[in-house]
Amino acid sequence: MLAGTRAPFCYGMKQNKQFYSFDTQSGRPAVILSAGTLHVQAILPLCKAFEAAVATFTLYNTDIILLVASQSLCVPEYLPLYCQGITIVFCVETFFVQSGFTGDVPEAFIMDRQQRIAAVLDTDEVSSCVARAKSCVASLAQESAREILLPAPVLLIPGLFDPNFCQALITFFENSPHAAGGMASTGPDGKPVHRVDNNKKKREDFVIPPESDLAAQILGILETRCLPEMKKAFQFEACNTDRLLIARYDETGGYFRRHRDNLAPATAFRQFALSVNLNTHTYDGGFLQFPEYNDHRYRPPVGAGIIFSASLLHEATPVTKGSRYCFLTFFHNGASVSTSPEQAVCA
Repeated sequence: MLAGTRAPFCYGMKQNKQFYSFDTQSGRPAVILSAGTLHVQAILPLCKAFEAAVATFTLYNTDIILLVASQSLCVPEYLPLYCQGITIVFCVETFFVQSGFTGDVPEAFIMDRQQRIAAVLDTDEVSSCVARAKSCVASLAQESAREILLPAPVLLIPGLFDPNFCQALITFFENSPHAAGGMASTGPDGKPVHRVDNNKKKREDFVIPPESDLAAQILGILETRCLPEMKKAFQFEACNTDRLLIARYDETGGYFRRHRDNLAPATAFRQFALSVNLNTHTYDGGFLQFPEYNDHRYRPPVGAGIIFSASLLHEATPVTKGSRYCFLTFFHNGASVSTSPEQAVCA
């Protein structure tokens, strides 16, 4: 299991004979302790350590779930077990197979409210495991409940890229030849052209070579961390991406005025856009806005991605201090391709 990917589906029965599944867990983060077929004494120290820290996890609205293989001969050992704040679930063994559970030692991971793995925990040292879990749940993206008016239909995915990978992309950009970003346009002959218009858009772009190892690494991340969330939120199954691009908006006026991403004939195939901030909090300005819906300003944390329909009117506001780096691409499926994606130019 890897951080950022969805946890394997799990279902079973609680000690009180109520049904449990990761789907019913959605909406609340959880510390997942995997016992599998282990004897209760093998995981008891870990359970007791988390029991002692249950108040902290309650503060962050985080549940603690102990998973035991329902067909294990050790099930009778767990029936009388009680640890305050820990829910014991006897679940199907397919979960342990899909999660790569070895069965040698207890395993643990943090699952966020979207059933994504936020962190895989080392259980060798109990106190360190609990401390790491506390730190992880405290860092999960959250905000206080409030009434929402006129929300923009966008999806925000925290931790799409990890911070080290974000820095690697910035370094790759600075060590590569980049050029003024243009816009998709159509020439007098009807063919797509790359047009630079600083009144509309001002940024530096670098297109990652599609056959490079970096491109393959990014596509792997998008497939496991991004596509399942798009399917769940939008009922959309992406099978292709547009160019993979790293961009830099500078304090000398980096911006992209209001626009839609699929109006030009050469970009009409684009269905959803993805923007990932690579260095949030090291620059001022540089917000993403959707003026058709509200005046809210979006600036996701490092590595978080915003996905939205390519037909939404949006704007990248000017950077006023420092430089904003971001990763950009578009998704589409085969049904959308009326114009060959190979005709697309930077936009």
